Amino acid sequence: MDGSAWNHYREHFLEGLEQAMESEGYGREENHAYLEQAGGIRVTKTHGRRSVAGLNQMDNCLWKIPALVKKGQLFQPVHCHEVNRERCRMAGYEGYQYPVQCFKADMERMVAGRQDELASFHDTILQQS
Repeated sequence: MDGSAWNHYREHFLEGLEQAMESEGYGREENHAYLEQAGGIRVTKTHGRRSVAGLNQMDNCLWKIPALVKKGQLFQPVHCHEVNRERCRMAGYEGYQYPVQCFKADMERMVAGRQDELASFHDTILQQS
């Protein structure tokens, strides 16, 4: 990313997230539902040992990937695919897990939760009839 792109890093982040989700097989509707449930972007500064260690681990993983970076393209599908298949520790999960599997579980929980909400909504409507 060049210097001027940092003025729009939130938009670039969202574009990259949507592209990553699409590359894993999620559709626009699922992406929208995920982003809606997640809420707005909140930027925080992280200085913890675990967070920094995780970033270092990811950086090491990326350098090992034999694919070339496509210049002029922020989202790198091969690198995204590979780094999400490296075991690591993630908030909300015990021990070392594969990010792609944890994200899939999160998406399944989100869909199940939405179906429960919809069923509850339909039950309420039927009771009011």
